[in-house]
Amino acid sequence: MSWFTLMEMALVAIMTVYLTYHTHLVFRPVKEAKLITFLIIVVLIFLCQISMNVFGFLVNTCFCFIVFDIINLILFKTKLNRYFKLIYRRGIIALVISIILSGYGIYNAKNIVVTTYDVEINKNFEDKRLMVVSDVHLGTAIGKDDLDKINDEANEINPDAIVLLGDIYDEGTTQDEFDYSLEVFSKLAADFSVYYVEGNHEIGFQGGSPLKEFNVVDNLEKIGVQVLLDQVVQLDDIYLIGRQDYSVKSRVALENLTSNLDKDKPLVLLDHQPHEYDISKEQGIDLELSGHTHAGQIFPLEYFYNLINVNDLNYGMETDGNFNAIVTSGMGTWGYAMRTSRHSEILVVNLISN
Repeated sequence: MSWFTLMEMALVAIMTVYLTYHTHLVFRPVKEAKLITFLIIVVLIFLCQISMNVFGFLVNTCFCFIVFDIINLILFKTKLNRYFKLIYRRGIIALVISIILSGYGIYNAKNIVVTTYDVEINKNFEDKRLMVVSDVHLGTAIGKDDLDKINDEANEINPDAIVLLGDIYDEGTTQDEFDYSLEVFSKLAADFSVYYVEGNHEIGFQGGSPLKEFNVVDNLEKIGVQVLLDQVVQLDDIYLIGRQDYSVKSRVALENLTSNLDKDKPLVLLDHQPHEYDISKEQGIDLELSGHTHAGQIFPLEYFYNLINVNDLNYGMETDGNFNAIVTSGMGTWGYAMRTSRHSEILVVNLISN
């Protein structure tokens, strides 16, 4: 049993105790309140084993009840507390909000948008357009049919290159889904230059390792996808530097990858996790592309991550002198097919010679 599974079980246990308290408040006037509360909790835990979206619903429900608990504490000694108590104890409004929030999250996870960034670089080169796909987590929110959207968007965007920025697969991806992805990416590679870097889930964040189980690297290379693991390639007059994931402690230092490069040409770094921006700046990186964060995925995690600086950047674009960084929220979701923070996206990055 992995540490992540243990953490997940602990989280479910904490949420169960918390929701048991609030469920009991709702049914307290009823004679069989304890029995009803027990049955509801048992059913919810059982449903969590069937669908992870139920787990997502429980997360949203806990969040709504926490907000109501905070309001209750604020109003505790005020005249308004008399009216709020009725709403608080019934829990209906909090429950309705969590249902609406979960419904929106399921829709938002499947509603993939195209986000465009224009990046000006102070170097002479021919302008380029990159299409960036990250954090598909094939098999969670994104299924086989959704993969075809990548081909459709590529034909419409007509990029100079396509970047698969890691966590395309994870521990939940099936062999059938992986095989179908090879068909999709094979079509892409026939028409465009396609590059891939690994993500932490492909290495084996939860114990399994899709990279090994599906032989991802060899299979992608066979269909024409260029795998960049601490390697540098040129896209005409632009360098693409693909790194092993940040979790690989033995990965090659960025300095070793850039030392022999012509710094008069744009340096574009492909690194799944947005860390070590200070090193990227020192090494003259013009643009760093990352994913991994999902922009929090579940509200309000993005703001919490910003508060404790989990990553150097959690979402969007940041510019510091000649250094630019972009972090995408990703095309898919992880854990369950629900997103209440930001949106699911494919990126278009226009590199403009300034």
